[in-house]
Amino acid sequence: MLKLPSAIAIATLFLYGYHSTLGQTTSFSDSTLAEVQVTASKFPAKLAQTGKVVSIISRQQIQASLGKGLGELLQETVGISVVGSRSAPGTNQEIYVRGANTGHVLLLIDGFPANDPSHISSVMDWNLINLANLERIEIMKGGQSTLYGSDAMAGVINLVTDRSSNTITLQGGGLGTHAESITLQNNAGKFHLGVSAQNMSTNGFSAAANQSEKDGFNQQNLRIRLGSSVGKRNDWDLSYQGEKYRGNLDAGPFTDDLDFTSKATNHAFRGQWHTQFTNGDLFLRAFHDVTQRNFRNDSLSIPTNAYSNYSESNYEGTNQGAEVYAKWRLPFGITGLLGSEFRYQASNQSDFSISAYGRYDSPEINADLANIQLWGNYVTLQKHTDRAGLEAGVRWNTHSLFGQSLTYHVNPYWTFAAKSKVFANYATSFKAPSLYQLYSPYGNKALKPEYGETWEVGIEQSIGKWSGRIVGFQNDVRDGIVFQSMNEEPYGRYANFAKQQTRGIEAEFKFTSAKFSATGSYTYLRGNIQSIVGTTDSTYSSLIRRPAHQVSLRLSQQIGPKLMLNLFTQYVGERRDYYFDDATYATRGVDLKGYVWMEMQASYTLSSHWKIQVMAKNMLNQEIVELVGYSGQPLNVQSSLIFRF
Repeated sequence: MLKLPSAIAIATLFLYGYHSTLGQTTSFSDSTLAEVQVTASKFPAKLAQTGKVVSIISRQQIQASLGKGLGELLQETVGISVVGSRSAPGTNQEIYVRGANTGHVLLLIDGFPANDPSHISSVMDWNLINLANLERIEIMKGGQSTLYGSDAMAGVINLVTDRSSNTITLQGGGLGTHAESITLQNNAGKFHLGVSAQNMSTNGFSAAANQSEKDGFNQQNLRIRLGSSVGKRNDWDLSYQGEKYRGNLDAGPFTDDLDFTSKATNHAFRGQWHTQFTNGDLFLRAFHDVTQRNFRNDSLSIPTNAYSNYSESNYEGTNQGAEVYAKWRLPFGITGLLGSEFRYQASNQSDFSISAYGRYDSPEINADLANIQLWGNYVTLQKHTDRAGLEAGVRWNTHSLFGQSLTYHVNPYWTFAAKSKVFANYATSFKAPSLYQLYSPYGNKALKPEYGETWEVGIEQSIGKWSGRIVGFQNDVRDGIVFQSMNEEPYGRYANFAKQQTRGIEAEFKFTSAKFSATGSYTYLRGNIQSIVGTTDSTYSSLIRRPAHQVSLRLSQQIGPKLMLNLFTQYVGERRDYYFDDATYATRGVDLKGYVWMEMQASYTLSSHWKIQVMAKNMLNQEIVELVGYSGQPLNVQSSLIFRF
């Protein structure tokens, strides 16, 4: 049942971008300082009037990346590491923003939260998402809980779906890969109807290292959107999005499995009403989505290290919510936003296995008991002048289990020259415990939320054809939720024991001329986690699977009016990983070597309607290891034929 209480309250936030040239990622100011619509911020504004750290992956960059997954594209962004994005198709992808934990980034789709409450960290399965129907991707880093609530501790990623193009795309290439997509838009008077559908399939390669059996993956997506204006001051928008995939898995590091499969589906309904009044705007929004996941390990192929002959796990997460917010232009040039948001989450989970000892059923998690409600009320104020500005906001949260919490942020900036700006950010944030951490056999209903503090300071500069940004940041987390082993049943329990600190630097530059552009970035990270259990105090690096150094460079050259060439290179530094060794029954640490990823992409415009693209991935054919015991993507070539009408 949909639980939507009526609510009103206030807040504001502006994210900014700029016009991208030659299909590159927009990350910082250029000379135009153009105004763009960034829906994650709820309202458009100029780049010059914010100190937020924002990156925008444009439509051109997304289209040039056909043949990749969402994780592969995000991996190219400064400060982001997506573990699993360059492994076998269907691999679980862990998205780390600025070295923070994978559950500390909030995913939005058209501004609506996208979570899977059945996941241990409440994160969405990124394998469900297809790039083909996206218009742009907005990324805002740092603590953002004042506006977005739980999970937005390290950043927010907003996927904006396509609402304007009519496109048919055919794609095919190495690893037995093919994909088809169609996007149709139609305006009839005041009404707008949009439909998009995608299909993707690949034979892939073995997920486990040093194995020959291929682990395939196929994915389908459907989106339907209907909207209309009502009079001169009102409009509404309704959408349905359905996604599903099926993939083959292996039994573990270095271990093949011929009949281990994963399946997932997601059905999401989203709606919005917008009213414009004399001094501002009012928005009413609601959403309902359900995610189901199934993992089945059949009995036809039984690996030597298997604990059972057959196993099956089923997970279902329900995510619902409503939000109302209003923007006002107040006296003295102040802009305010007041809002109230309600979320409801529930989960059903069950699994069983059959071994030589018979059938064993794990304790079920039932949605009648495993559910939470979270209500947040927020307000932010902004003031801008020709040379400086300040944004400040506060949010009051009420959780059905742990009660009250408060988050806030302050963001001043100063423009000391026409194209120079310094800025600072201080923000607090939180992540509510997941339903699994609360209600599983290892759950603890007394858990408190994880609480974060983020500091940022940076400078942006544009000189002629050059622009750049450098940001230093520190993220501190207290009351981190960790799994604590026990000597009696259930032999483990989640508890608030950890403190984590991550520091780093992000540096970006861009050079743009009429037919050539170059963009580069460097990310440096340091991190540690401290866990205090009783009298035992342990401190170790928190950068598990995350590199301390990551460098990217993209070169783009327009050759004549029809041909565009792009060369992308990224160095991913050494990382530390851990895995369970079945031979010794112990957890082992392994240092993973750094690697260089290189890809070449060429696009040729055949006519005003037709374009062809070719992409060569992992051109150096390096042996890439993102997870110990698992394979990385080999050299392969993907091509696309695009028809626009």
